[in-house]
Amino acid sequence: MEKTTLLITFAQQLMERNHIPAHMVHPPCNDPSLLDQGLRKTILNMDHVTDAVNRMFDRIQPRNVYFITDNFECNYVFFRFPDLDELMICGPVLTEQINASRLTEIMEKLHIPEPLHEPIQDYYHSLAFFPLQSFWFSFFTLLAENIFGEHGYEIVYADFNELGEWYKNYNGCFRIPEKPFLSIQLVENRYQLEAGIINAVINGNEKKALEMHTQLISSLIPPRLTNSLRDHKDYCITLNTLLRKAAEATGVHPIRIDTFSNRNIQNIECLTSVEQCHNLRMKMIQGYCQLVRTNALKNYSLLTQKAIVCIDTDLSADLSLKSLSGILSVNASYLSSLFKKEVGVSLTDYVNNKRIRHAQKLLLITDIPIKDIAQQCGFSDIHYFSRLFKQIAGMTPKVYRETATYNNFHSLSNNNWNNHRRCSD
Repeated sequence: MEKTTLLITFAQQLMERNHIPAHMVHPPCNDPSLLDQGLRKTILNMDHVTDAVNRMFDRIQPRNVYFITDNFECNYVFFRFPDLDELMICGPVLTEQINASRLTEIMEKLHIPEPLHEPIQDYYHSLAFFPLQSFWFSFFTLLAENIFGEHGYEIVYADFNELGEWYKNYNGCFRIPEKPFLSIQLVENRYQLEAGIINAVINGNEKKALEMHTQLISSLIPPRLTNSLRDHKDYCITLNTLLRKAAEATGVHPIRIDTFSNRNIQNIECLTSVEQCHNLRMKMIQGYCQLVRTNALKNYSLLTQKAIVCIDTDLSADLSLKSLSGILSVNASYLSSLFKKEVGVSLTDYVNNKRIRHAQKLLLITDIPIKDIAQQCGFSDIHYFSRLFKQIAGMTPKVYRETATYNNFHSLSNNNWNNHRRCSD
């Protein structure tokens, strides 16, 4: 019993994480909305919905796993647990996107009048979209196997027609909603999730941001254009704008944000499928979180921020204290003391460490001659470069390149590749 309870709880939490309703119901059920989220009672205003639901539940046999698709192309899974005398209902969930043409097809098949098309379309938009049918099937059969035993359950494919007198011609039993409540709820939920993503990015919390993005894409984005791909591309652009403002709020310098943002826009226009749009949005979220974690400068004064950006923008430039103080139009002594106080190291040491770390990356990921790497990193004297490199890295540039292994290359790439790309840009 304890194992079954734990498995049920896990299944419910997994469904909830993916925005899929999952309920434990002890028949008889007095709330038919637990089944279809209010489609038949609230939108269609059908009579005797509760009775129809309970007649259907009576036909659910213990130790059977029911994979059900209803007349509206919504998918469910039903279990009955003999020891608990309860039903587990997972769904409704969509395994296909109900676009305008598909909606028309379903509405014509069910004889739904045109005034109901919009509220039903809003209903579809409120449902989770889960295209991986193979995973859906594998998860619930594995759950049944762990609860009932390998040979202790049966799989049943059914529709609501076979389980009771559910299907009917819906003519004459509709109620036209006075207000599009489902549309309002859908928009509110989307804005709430977007706000959660923005807040997570501001805190550099990649895990939380991706978790909320998963909830966001589990519901279909309301179509604004007839071209679904263009619609999703436009939403990628919108999200990119929201995320760049989130990064800006943390003190990441606009030049870094602009570089990453512009690259995202270029990538968006190359997308060829809705799935690619989903994947790019995740990469954008990851990238902005990384940008915030490595470049957030809000704890520094504006002058120190400008100095760091000047240094990071071009490591081959003249980055002496005298040169930087001239560029920033401040007293050199004041800049030196402020930088040391806020960053914890002198400006010269900061520049040297940045240059040597960049040289390390170039030694690992390129075949550029060491002399040329020294020049790219702002050292005109190769001998001084080699001495400073050994002092910071513990070995000469030549030895470092020769003894580099795949592992330290992999580690360095993971930690610094984005910074390298920004410097290269």
